[in-house]
Amino acid sequence: MAFEATEKEKVLEGLMAARRQGQLAELSLRFKDRTEEAEKIWESTARLSTEIDIMLGKIMEEWVGRSEPVLKGLSAATAKLETAVGGIKKDIKTAQNVVKVVGLLDDAVAIAKKAFLAMA
Repeated sequence: MAFEATEKEKVLEGLMAARRQGQLAELSLRFKDRTEEAEKIWESTARLSTEIDIMLGKIMEEWVGRSEPVLKGLSAATAKLETAVGGIKKDIKTAQNVVKVVGLLDDAVAIAKKAFLAMA
């Protein structure tokens, strides 16, 4: 089953939302002069941006597969990212939340790659 245009948009919106949360986490850490942790998140966000750029380049191609698992995975990752970024902003368990954000951004990259493999 091919993805519909609206499903493609939802996948990309989910990936972009995850990227935005990564950017917010990085920014919060930089404001707190926690450069080393900010750099870790920047690297993960950059990997996600690369995957988004690849998908945007292929947006007009037909996606094969089901979008539901991809969208569920992105929604779950984005919700967890929002919680972790909120913790960073409030200075709550910052180190643990940095690790969470990096892991969740990496999860988003894996979801993007899985969706990309479904294209063809």
